[in-house]
Amino acid sequence: MKKKELIRCLAFLLLSALLLTAAALVFDRKYACDYFTRVRGFYNEPEDSMDVMFYGTSHMYCTVSPLALWKDSGLHSYVLATQQQPLLATYYYMKESLEHQSPKLMVLELLGACSTADTATEAVFRDCLDPLPWSRNKIELIQELVPRGQRSSYYFNFLKYHSRWKELSSLDLDFSYRNSTDSYKGYIYLTPARPSQSRALDYSQVEARPIPRENISILLDMKALAEEHGARLAFIIAPYEDAGLDAGIYKSLHQFALEQDIPLLDFNQIYDQAGFDGDLDFFDSNHLNSSGASKATARLADWLEVNFELEAGLSVDEARWQALCEELYSPKD
Repeated sequence: MKKKELIRCLAFLLLSALLLTAAALVFDRKYACDYFTRVRGFYNEPEDSMDVMFYGTSHMYCTVSPLALWKDSGLHSYVLATQQQPLLATYYYMKESLEHQSPKLMVLELLGACSTADTATEAVFRDCLDPLPWSRNKIELIQELVPRGQRSSYYFNFLKYHSRWKELSSLDLDFSYRNSTDSYKGYIYLTPARPSQSRALDYSQVEARPIPRENISILLDMKALAEEHGARLAFIIAPYEDAGLDAGIYKSLHQFALEQDIPLLDFNQIYDQAGFDGDLDFFDSNHLNSSGASKATARLADWLEVNFELEAGLSVDEARWQALCEELYSPKD
């Protein structure tokens, strides 16, 4: 091949790559559950500005409100979570977060430890992978999480979403999320109240069930990762109606946490003390609404004060946190 032909070929390949990248930005489903805003928003926070990081599934982003925690304790935090997130994905989310923040405490909500990635759907994989910017961690997560033969569309999203051309709107040309922060710091503010049959759990009446073997390994890796970065790992368990179905595994996770010296706050054990009301504090049967999250976060703030020596770091813009907090908790019409 002659030099000119080689240059033309390389130029064509480069132009094609640029066009595909641009097309992918347009066709991506940016506003699915607003994960792009919340996950990408994390990357636009000032580096080393978070005292605490929270991770896990929807149970985490419906249970802990960073603004309420700041209001109660002065601690700055962020919830980095997606719905039904597999524990393996959470581990990589932790790795990603530690490249931008230096938290003193890393808190994991344990619903994801009750199941394995092979039970997750493609929608779950998409929700945790699509919002992540390209990095070594994202590539490794795709390789470990997505079955072989299905990975190409995760590397090239256009292969998955090119058929969206009929539903494109002006929102798809709005790329402000790439430079915006999330006002709620990863938390989802849910106001409707729907009845839930959730209740306190008594583990003495429950037969222990084994933690999935691969999850034990991941939990140990999480602990090592936290310690490597000078942080402490802690667990919480959110209150929800179906917690009784997972109580056997939670009983084993309590024992695991005790053996590994990992502090654990189980809201299903302190359900009554926290003042949860199944008629008022749930968005649906298994997720807290804003009222329930306020109660959970207040209890969490007390627990952090008693069990950890955490001092609030300097925020780049303390006044901004105050303004966001006032906006979130001002009386609503």
